[in-house]
Amino acid sequence: MKMNGINASARLLCGAATFMALAVTGTPVMAQEQADEKPAVVEGEEEGDAIIVTGIRGSIQSSLDAKREATSIVEVITAEDLGLLPDLSIADTLARLPGVTAQRVRGRSQQVSIRGLGPDFSLALLNGREVVSAGNNRGIEFDQFPSELIGTGIVYKTGDAQLAAIGIAGAVDLRTIKPLDSKKRQITLSGTYTYNDNGSLNPDFSSSGYRFFGSYIDQNEAGTIGWSLGATIQSIPTQIIQRELKTNNGQIARTPAGVIFPRDNPRQGVQSREFQRTSVAGSLQFEPTDRFSLTIDGFYTGTEDAGIFRGTETPIASWSTNGGAQVGTVTGSGPFADSATYSNVFPILRTDTEGADSSIFAIGGNIEWKATDNLGFVLDYGYSTLDRDDVDYESYAGTGRAGSGPADTLTFTFPRNGEYTIDGLIDYTNPANVLLTDPGGWGQVGFLREPETNDELHQLRAEAYWEFDGGLIDRIVAGWLYTDRSKDFDNNGTFLRPGAGFVNSSLAIPSDIIIGSTNSKSIGQDIIAYDPASLLTSGAYLLERATDDTEWLVEEQVHNFYIQANIDGDLGSVPVRGNLGLRYVDTNQGSTGTLVGGRVNSVEYDYTNWLPSANLSFEVMPDTFIRVAFAQTITRARLDQLAANQNLTFRPQICPDNNGDQTPDAVVGFNPPAQVCFDLSGGNPSLEPYKSTSYDISFEKYFSPGSAIIVAAFYKDLSDWVVSLGETADLTQQIQNRGFGAFLTANPQVAIGQFNGPVNFSDGRIAGVEGTVRINFGDVTDVLDGFGGFYSLTYSDAEITPPGTSAIPIPGYSDLTWSGDVFYEKNGFRAKIAARYRGGFLSEVPNFAGGLEGADARSETIVDAQIGYTFSREGSFLNGVQILAEVFNLTDQPFVTENELFGANGASLGESFPSRHELYGRTFQFTLRKSF
Repeated sequence: MKMNGINASARLLCGAATFMALAVTGTPVMAQEQADEKPAVVEGEEEGDAIIVTGIRGSIQSSLDAKREATSIVEVITAEDLGLLPDLSIADTLARLPGVTAQRVRGRSQQVSIRGLGPDFSLALLNGREVVSAGNNRGIEFDQFPSELIGTGIVYKTGDAQLAAIGIAGAVDLRTIKPLDSKKRQITLSGTYTYNDNGSLNPDFSSSGYRFFGSYIDQNEAGTIGWSLGATIQSIPTQIIQRELKTNNGQIARTPAGVIFPRDNPRQGVQSREFQRTSVAGSLQFEPTDRFSLTIDGFYTGTEDAGIFRGTETPIASWSTNGGAQVGTVTGSGPFADSATYSNVFPILRTDTEGADSSIFAIGGNIEWKATDNLGFVLDYGYSTLDRDDVDYESYAGTGRAGSGPADTLTFTFPRNGEYTIDGLIDYTNPANVLLTDPGGWGQVGFLREPETNDELHQLRAEAYWEFDGGLIDRIVAGWLYTDRSKDFDNNGTFLRPGAGFVNSSLAIPSDIIIGSTNSKSIGQDIIAYDPASLLTSGAYLLERATDDTEWLVEEQVHNFYIQANIDGDLGSVPVRGNLGLRYVDTNQGSTGTLVGGRVNSVEYDYTNWLPSANLSFEVMPDTFIRVAFAQTITRARLDQLAANQNLTFRPQICPDNNGDQTPDAVVGFNPPAQVCFDLSGGNPSLEPYKSTSYDISFEKYFSPGSAIIVAAFYKDLSDWVVSLGETADLTQQIQNRGFGAFLTANPQVAIGQFNGPVNFSDGRIAGVEGTVRINFGDVTDVLDGFGGFYSLTYSDAEITPPGTSAIPIPGYSDLTWSGDVFYEKNGFRAKIAARYRGGFLSEVPNFAGGLEGADARSETIVDAQIGYTFSREGSFLNGVQILAEVFNLTDQPFVTENELFGANGASLGESFPSRHELYGRTFQFTLRKSF
């Protein structure tokens, strides 16, 4: 549903970009004048006899320096952290920061939560600008951004008025390299071999992969122009052993003794994926004088996430095919069974081709000009766009249509860790036992879903500042920030019906597409492996468009006006730094979807917010700081919740249709809220944002460049939380869109109707404490020189309670998280082991419709390690060569969700049992890197 044409806002933004381009062409004369005046820098002269610290310790010092000097409460990672840990995703590195956690999706860390609030409640920036997202919501998938191309990552835990965007949880700003920050030419090349120790679970996907990276950073002799270019290409394997037992209270049964056993449709198998990514980042900096600077940065990433799932659904319910499965022996004393045997089972063999092709392009420019010693101006423009095409192609097989073939007898064992096994009688790797068919009797032999997502975002900033010549206030900044975003989604579902060659909805699997069998490891249920691609084009499958297609467009135009005072001075004898700010936000949001019946439904809504903020840092003693912060922040609702896909109906007893034309003719007994004419359900384009009023305090003691102790406490008062329920609302736009405008004009009171769906309703809070210790052991004793370590712990307590109901879970919330590492680095040798833990949380897992849904995840501890050596031989080619061995997920920690167990009387038994269990294996990386 992509809209064509350029609106007035887009023309304004393009005009700003043109102005910046013209400004570039006007600056060479200034550059020449100043270049003649600036003396050349003699190599080594600036540093003198200073020791330049690099490697792990260098990155730690850079991160601590940045945190110490920041005016807000932040966490910082630098390029060394990102490039030289076993990080398959930037999210892995971010998750080691205090108060930050990540969730693994399909084996890769994709989503980030900050201080107990999930990925929906924080925003991501690229070089200080809001950026498009690859999913069908706002949160970015962090594995779209290669760690090698990011110079710095900053997690903002408190807001200020100048930030391009920040959610109620915070914001993550990924920044690429600025070439003038490097004082010399740098060339880096690296190659990495990757291996997943689960092996090849499907015969058409390898367990090996690669990563190649190259970067070039340079400057002109005068140091007024700098340029950088980096590129990376990779193919990373993922091999997943998947189990989904389905253990919620509606999917189980009980023996007469009360022992619980599954009685639904467990799904298990193996998934193999290949994540291919090509990414390029570049930057051009021009600083001819200390009064003028121009920066242009660009970023591109193209990904192809291809995969296949092969496994079975095992219908063991009483309502299953051909009379339902019969329960035999159930063993164990409870509350959950140790094993269970089922007969008359007709497994559904699934071959699901899964993939996502996406590309993100982002470009931005920044001009800063100091007109006088005190007055300056900044103009910044950013543009980013996303195109994504997914595929989820399901091909079904079994022993016959709707239970007409041989039945199996299956015995399940149920260990408490969730790694259940299956023992059956039929060999599903033998093509003589398996047919392409409609095993469930649904009238289809497969299903094809091809979602399309497009996202486009413009952002323009114009600001002026005044710098004071002394005093407590260092600078006053006033500005305007405008964001124009348009995102659309189309689900594109297609039923696959039996075609040429099918008899009784069954067809022998063509021998030329059989490629072997799966390796289901400890599940114990291998199946035949075939390539289903040709079935779509050979006529074997007939394609029939699904009628439940989901399609929507959401557009937002946001004007931000802000003023901020930056503080840098003394309050009495105490040095103080920080900022005081106020932001006014004017938002216009609109959505276009469909009303049931096929009519286009376009709805618009406006709202405003005043957002004050304050961040103050007091240096109460040398190298000892107390920070306090206050802010009101917002997070706009999920885009799929704003979608205008709705169903409008009328109540004939209140507004009867006397002539049978499907349109109400009269109003009888209208008395809201109980007696209304119209009911509306679906998405809610009139949602206002989640709101938070936050308070923070932090104590920071820096003992040396590499050692510090930090303790922080935070509290967030949450409001306008979105929950699904019914309330009265003004339905004017939907009634008119449905074609009932004339009836509404004659009876304007009926505009008030009943809406059922997402609404702003609940309030809540979250409070917590954080503690971090970073130690360079060489500061303690020379014997431990080269050793270092860090430990951080965050505890939070959160509650969202809709009025009149019990508390509801917060997506992504873990009450306890910690992370830590220990390293040794000296004389070219380096070794490091890092671990991170998060308590149980409400996760997001793939669902039947191809989206994500909530599930209670168990706690997990992820351990990563590395060991390497860097050669230092001046004059030799080996100088700067590094060899590195890394391992991700060292302990093969599974991802496990669980369901609470209940007795026959509905009372909780105080225990849970695993439902979904995924094993990703260990990923090994062996890298050879050379820096020039």
